[in-house]
Amino acid sequence: MKEIEELSQRMDSNDEIVDSLVKKNTEMEKQVAKIATNPIPDYSIAINTILTEVRGIKQDIKRNDELTLLKQIYEKLSKVPTSATKQLRILLFPETNQGQYYKIVFGRLIPWGMCLVVITYLYALGSKAIDAYGHHKENQQSAHYQRAWIYLKQIAKKRTLSAMDTAYAKTNDK
Repeated sequence: MKEIEELSQRMDSNDEIVDSLVKKNTEMEKQVAKIATNPIPDYSIAINTILTEVRGIKQDIKRNDELTLLKQIYEKLSKVPTSATKQLRILLFPETNQGQYYKIVFGRLIPWGMCLVVITYLYALGSKAIDAYGHHKENQQSAHYQRAWIYLKQIAKKRTLSAMDTAYAKTNDK
């Protein structure tokens, strides 16, 4: 008897399992039915239009040479509306190719700019140095003339002194 009761319990549990499987199956069928009702767009008209254009181009290839074919393709492409916007921007920091940008800026532009500034500074400094050297030479020469004049005044006789005074008076205004 025990065996029969055990068998009946097993059958009851199997019936419950079968019932749950049937419920799950019906739920899945409902979900599949919902998925199957989604509409698929119809692209047949667009594909047919493209195919007729391609066939027309193939026939024109047979009739005409490549130049006329290129003209036809250009005309068809020029009829297509384009949405292009022109922009004028100054980018201090690039959006793409940052490595190449910084390589150019820090590797070439900045050192060359610094070289240009240093060369300009050295040129200005050199011109001032040349002017200062010229003034120094003029001062040395005038000091030499003054020392020679004083020396001549000290050792000269009356006739030489009078000639020196007349020369000094004649060149005083110049």
